[in-house]
Amino acid sequence: MKHRISHLAFVLVVSFFFASFQNWALWQHLTTILAQADNLSWGFLLSIPLLITALCVALFTLLLWPVVYKPLAAVLIVLSTLATYAMVNYGQYFNYGMIVNIFETNQSEAASYLSPSVLLWFGALALLPLVWLVAVKVRFPSSAIRLIGQKLAMLLAVVVVVGAVAGLYYKDYASLVRNHSEIKALINPTNYLSASFRYAKYRLYEQNLPFKVLGTDARDTHTMAIAEGGKPDVVVLVVGETSRAMNYSLNGYPRQTNPRLSQEDVVSFRHVASCGTATAVSLPCMFSDMTHDSYNATAARHEEGVLDILKHAGVDISWKDNDGGCKGVCDRVEHMEISPKSDPTLCHDGTCYDAVLLDGLAEKIANAKQDTLIVLHLIGSHGPTYYRRYPEQFKVFTPTCDTSEIQDCSREALLNTYDNTIVYTDYVLSQVVALLKQNDTEHETAMLYLSDHGESLGEDGVYLHGLPYGIAPREQKRVPLILWLSPAYQQSHGIDRQCLQAKAQQDKVSQDNLFHTLLGMMAVQTHVYQPGLDILASCETGE
Repeated sequence: MKHRISHLAFVLVVSFFFASFQNWALWQHLTTILAQADNLSWGFLLSIPLLITALCVALFTLLLWPVVYKPLAAVLIVLSTLATYAMVNYGQYFNYGMIVNIFETNQSEAASYLSPSVLLWFGALALLPLVWLVAVKVRFPSSAIRLIGQKLAMLLAVVVVVGAVAGLYYKDYASLVRNHSEIKALINPTNYLSASFRYAKYRLYEQNLPFKVLGTDARDTHTMAIAEGGKPDVVVLVVGETSRAMNYSLNGYPRQTNPRLSQEDVVSFRHVASCGTATAVSLPCMFSDMTHDSYNATAARHEEGVLDILKHAGVDISWKDNDGGCKGVCDRVEHMEISPKSDPTLCHDGTCYDAVLLDGLAEKIANAKQDTLIVLHLIGSHGPTYYRRYPEQFKVFTPTCDTSEIQDCSREALLNTYDNTIVYTDYVLSQVVALLKQNDTEHETAMLYLSDHGESLGEDGVYLHGLPYGIAPREQKRVPLILWLSPAYQQSHGIDRQCLQAKAQQDKVSQDNLFHTLLGMMAVQTHVYQPGLDILASCETGE
């Protein structure tokens, strides 16, 4: 038998459920913040749940209408439960950047977040509300005019409540929001609804934007030398995934996570900042001529990047991807995405170990007849299933966290598992260097490795990545940058290695430098090139 309640009661019940249970992460965060504050009145503290409930009442008053109220409420309950799980367990924030990540995440990445605890969470937070939703029958006013009148009255009541709260505690709220703007990304479901609306709006807006071509004057100054019998440059750019600089022994980490690269003549930059805290931001940004401070994602999607400019100059460009796509960066150059079925020995459960990117690399390098840039996009240390990122023989540090429920693992096990991914990345990079060495007699070879962003491993209760840049911890914003230059390349390009080593130890660099460093490494001249942002330029002897 259906349980009948009025439209007003239904909105209030749903609003109370969302304000209390679906905003668990918000209440946790506010409890931490407010516990550290001084001289807060009880009236202000009690007004916060009242204000959040009032906002929910306004939202559901606008959203819930006859016919559509049940399916719409059901969808919001399911989505909000998943969002609450991520916010509570991983310390995530559902802002615009997170929504971009969600829409641009491939099926394999999304599946890695599924776990038994997600199902338990769903059962505890969504199942009973969904059962109640099926059983309830809402009585709406008999006419559209009465329904609209009732909704207007409810909205007016919300305005009165919000106005009263603002009148009494405006300074308290202004200070709270100004100092902790991340709070807005925790209010469920307005956080992901508003961010999704913004994402959809930008996508529709972008359809009519013109595409900007860059660097059509680009010229490869090394071409003449090749024509006269010189060696072509072959540079392998390895783009890392979720790799944080502080876990690299090359950067002073006490564990030996770089046993192979430490035996090579590499230069590791210790102070490197990412452009963003998620692939969807960092990857387009690092290949764009925009800096972190000026970066605009919409503009980046509608203009050429450094790969396009190198192509204009006649450099042979190829991109090989093991991380679910290049976020538009490689769309206009030769590119291929690794299929999970491509190599049964290296691929499993819908993903492949990064060594799969080495297949065919030796031939590609050996057959290069012109200046060549090869980009390898790693899956690297992508979580939460870190244990799936390396073969068994690379389980150097034990015990490990062999689950996606990383918040339930011990600190030791989680760190061991993550460090094993770095050890495996070290192996892949060492293999790239080995292949370049084998071809150094016929080519001037180099490798540059740069990760897209870092990762939180439970520090301050935060896991994974993707936090708003302004509040993201250094673990998510400090990334490794490693250079290997063959002796032939150093001699031909006049690189002072001692200068470069000193620069790597002392200077602060960032992903802003990649665009211009690649142009410099490939000896490409163009008006968009800025030597001041080229990491190698200041260490060129001019010989």
